[in-house]
Amino acid sequence: MANAFCCLAAGLAVIVLPAVWGGQSAATHPLDPLSSDEIVAAIDALRQAGDTDATTRFALIDLDEPDKSAVLAWQPGQPFVRRAFVIARQRSTVYEGIVDLTGRKVGRWQAMPNVQSGILPGEWGEAQRIVTHDPGWQAAMRRRGYDPSHIQVFCAPLAAGYFGDRAEEGRRLLRVTCFDTAGTSNVWARPIEGLLAVVDLDANKVVRLIDTGPVPVSREPGRFDEASQRALRPALKPVVNEAPAGPNFALDGNTVHWNNWSFHYRMDPRAGLILSLVRYRDGDRERMVLYRGSLAEMFVPYMDPDPGWSFRTYMDVGEYGFGPLSLPLSPGSDCPPDARFLSAILPDEQGRPMDRDGVICLFERNTAAPLWRHAEIVNNGYEGRPAVELVMRTIPSAGNYDYVIDWVLTEAGAIRIDVGATGIDEVKGVPAQTMADPTAARDAAYGNLVASGLVGVNHDHFLSFRLDVDIDGQANTLVRQQLVPQRLKGAGGRRSLWRVVDEPVAVEGPLAGDMHSGAELWRIENPNLANGLGQHPGYELRPGHSATSLLAADDFPQRRAGFSGAPLWVTAYDPKELYGAGLYPNQSRGGGGLPAYVAQRRPVANADIVLWYTMGFHHVPRPEDWPVLPTMWHTVSLVPYGFFDRNPALDLPRDFVRPAAGK
Repeated sequence: MANAFCCLAAGLAVIVLPAVWGGQSAATHPLDPLSSDEIVAAIDALRQAGDTDATTRFALIDLDEPDKSAVLAWQPGQPFVRRAFVIARQRSTVYEGIVDLTGRKVGRWQAMPNVQSGILPGEWGEAQRIVTHDPGWQAAMRRRGYDPSHIQVFCAPLAAGYFGDRAEEGRRLLRVTCFDTAGTSNVWARPIEGLLAVVDLDANKVVRLIDTGPVPVSREPGRFDEASQRALRPALKPVVNEAPAGPNFALDGNTVHWNNWSFHYRMDPRAGLILSLVRYRDGDRERMVLYRGSLAEMFVPYMDPDPGWSFRTYMDVGEYGFGPLSLPLSPGSDCPPDARFLSAILPDEQGRPMDRDGVICLFERNTAAPLWRHAEIVNNGYEGRPAVELVMRTIPSAGNYDYVIDWVLTEAGAIRIDVGATGIDEVKGVPAQTMADPTAARDAAYGNLVASGLVGVNHDHFLSFRLDVDIDGQANTLVRQQLVPQRLKGAGGRRSLWRVVDEPVAVEGPLAGDMHSGAELWRIENPNLANGLGQHPGYELRPGHSATSLLAADDFPQRRAGFSGAPLWVTAYDPKELYGAGLYPNQSRGGGGLPAYVAQRRPVANADIVLWYTMGFHHVPRPEDWPVLPTMWHTVSLVPYGFFDRNPALDLPRDFVRPAAGK
């Protein structure tokens, strides 16, 4: 959920920019993000066609990507077609369409019944206004000892979800809970528990007020952005990771070149950062590894049955969009001070291009660990190379959470996605001040006491990554490598071992969670080619750890986030299948996205395939998570497996001096 409610709604975090992004007046690559001029042209075409009016608000204005075949065939300097994909709300109806930016005309515009677009930034402030002016809410606040005319509160507009309530069918809903902000800069630290307003944005009113009774509001300040009353520890001497001779990467528009790697990037309003055309230069060959990689959805369900909590089952990508939530990065803290900070142009709900300065950073880092090494005791020999990586980073702030999303390239030919979760635990106000209090066991039944009067509620994070792998071409096969125990017969010696059994996946679908363990590996290979050893070139998908959802299959949130039920899915390539929970997850009944895609049972052997990896982790909060969470890291990698004939980092030169013995 969006934590930029106030600043974005008030226009404080963005400015209208008449100039185009990056100083370019036109796209120079088929996958370049929409420029300012193109965003304006798309809206002008819709208005001239009579498809919009004064009530129209734009939930998404994005590049409608060209066909893969056209992108792969394109050469610099050649012309290409540009189109925009648009989703809008107009008089309570959702419309979607395609605008031909080259011809400046509307190619398609149609009403989409029974769906809700993502939540609009303007609706955040509107929901707070509706709630704080509602007489029933004001009366409930008076019962809690507040004077509504002088109150200092932050009211968070939360995605409503779907729970089969017929009274909510067809309504544009947010559920709003409020926080006492007097005397603290942490707007999440003092929840006003037991009071929840259900807001109908189209009717412009509170349609239901859930009041389960007052709960004492914690006086915990929750401060972390100001000097503590306690003495600060002595500052460390500077620890610097720098490139004194300058960076080794180069940018050509939105294309990055580093070492043997190249890729194209763009900031997407919904998915956030997208990497495309990730290639590795192997001798005189430019070899494709990943055609397109992006975050496809994120599901964050909380585990408390209380009426004020049970609905909290967020779909942050589809309900809010990670593009607008990616705020400017801070040099020296979010990214190295000498990183290259990159901007993006994203449209607001009025269709105006907005400059987002410094929301992406690009940098190299020496990991202070060996990329490879061997020391030999027999002859005192040593050979090794330090590991240097290239990182492209964004940090969307989704409600109380901040997600550090890194796309990492290594000199050994690997692609890694690192996700760090930090920010503020979403806390529930409770009477218990310590676990010795008589209500403590009940208060902490679904979480953990993290401060006096505050319980961090147990919850999950499930991130779906869409990985359109094209290993040396579009025809690939996913192979499950199962490690099968084998009992050895005969007297004496070993009695067991394991061997590898390959099982090509023939039809799209999930790879069931109970089959994924240390006894199974996943490899993507091109079955039409061979390396120097006669093996098919490929990459292994190597997860860190990936939890899957523990919710019941028939639970409403699980229906909406079906992707979270398996660690890996494979589908046949379809350029319109971009999101793990479908195009319209907000208030959806479920069943969309990956469950619907794989229901087609398309063949995926020796075909153009897409992998969908679920990066999942359960979070049981602890006191050390408060008032701000130390970053928790999770990872997944694409690691070469027969793609090269040997270690591709053998050609790295020595750039260090090994100290003499005893020094």
